[in-house]
Amino acid sequence: MIRRIRAQVVLMSTLSLLALGVVAVVSAPVLAAATAHSDKKSKKHKKAKKKRPAKKVASVKIAAGSETLTFSAQAVAALEKAKVSVTVQSPATGALASGFVFPLSGGTLNPGTGLGSVSTTGGITLATSFSVPGLFNSESNSTISEPGLLLSSASTLSFTSQQASPPTFPFATTSLKGIHPVAHGVAITLTNLPLSLTSTGLQFLSEFASGAFTAGEAIGDVTVQVTASS
Repeated sequence: MIRRIRAQVVLMSTLSLLALGVVAVVSAPVLAAATAHSDKKSKKHKKAKKKRPAKKVASVKIAAGSETLTFSAQAVAALEKAKVSVTVQSPATGALASGFVFPLSGGTLNPGTGLGSVSTTGGITLATSFSVPGLFNSESNSTISEPGLLLSSASTLSFTSQQASPPTFPFATTSLKGIHPVAHGVAITLTNLPLSLTSTGLQFLSEFASGAFTAGEAIGDVTVQVTASS
């Protein structure tokens, strides 16, 4: 009886050892696979960290520069046909045929996107005269100054005039589509932003050249050269 019990104990011990061996053999590949999976996740996490986009460049303050407004040949011809004289007001420079240059007085600009706002000084005066010899002489003139650019999803070129209501009005719309800022150090340039006449811009020009322009008409372009503050 004792021998039989001992035999059964030995048999059970042997079976237990065999079972442990099987578990160990089966567990080893599973453990290895789990470790490899964990390593892959860790590597992917590290790669994801590396692929994070760089921080966007913030807008910079404008220290100096210029804004050049150039009328199209058609717009120049229309004003000349209506006998409208256009003269520059200091500190702006230039002429109707070659374009007007306004010094920048402030604003901000994003060198990566071109978005921001630009303010200027100087202006231009439009004038017409009509006379009948010996009877009367009449003259109409108006000065528009400080052309400011708002560069956003709805970009505009605005002028300020004492003869307008409200005094500051959108003269033309523009667009940054296809326009890429060129930056070299603190110098940033936006070249040939197209200008389309607004309804208020049309109303203003019609006082001097009635019927010569239409709303939405392409009337020229504007170029901005910025020196950013360091």
